[in-house]
Amino acid sequence: MSLKSDDTLNRTTRQSMAEFGAEIERTFLAFVEDHSLTMLRYALVAVYVWFGLLTMTGTSPTAGLVAEMFPFVPIEVFRVALGGWEVAVGLALLSRRTLRLAAVLLASHAAVVMLPLAVFPEQTFSYFPYGPSFEGVYIIKDWVLLGAVMTVGGLFEASERDPAGSNADD
Repeated sequence: MSLKSDDTLNRTTRQSMAEFGAEIERTFLAFVEDHSLTMLRYALVAVYVWFGLLTMTGTSPTAGLVAEMFPFVPIEVFRVALGGWEVAVGLALLSRRTLRLAAVLLASHAAVVMLPLAVFPEQTFSYFPYGPSFEGVYIIKDWVLLGAVMTVGGLFEASERDPAGSNADD
């Protein structure tokens, strides 16, 4: 084999590998485009149902803190109600038909569970205002979850108006 044919073989191999890599990338991006919203929605279902059950059983690190804002409600009743509310958010996210309900439940839930950041800064921040405590971090993650639900709901709503862009994995 001559040096020229080795160079041609290497160039052909590099070109084939590049084409193969490009095909893998196209396949992956098509999968992400087709399934990412549904995967995010189901991940949110898991998080809300899981955290709701933690709240209901008294193992959530923030349920007691949130309950302190409502001293007129017995702690056990409050925990079950708040945990049930979180489970309801999760279950409402299961179907595209109930995404609006999920958004309403979540917005009102977020308003309640984020209040301790303002009401109890000494418990939710180690170094106010930039160093949240463990409880503060746990509460702040609700902003991320709220944004994710708004994204899922908004994009699914947009796909309802434009069926060609639909991500209908319901």
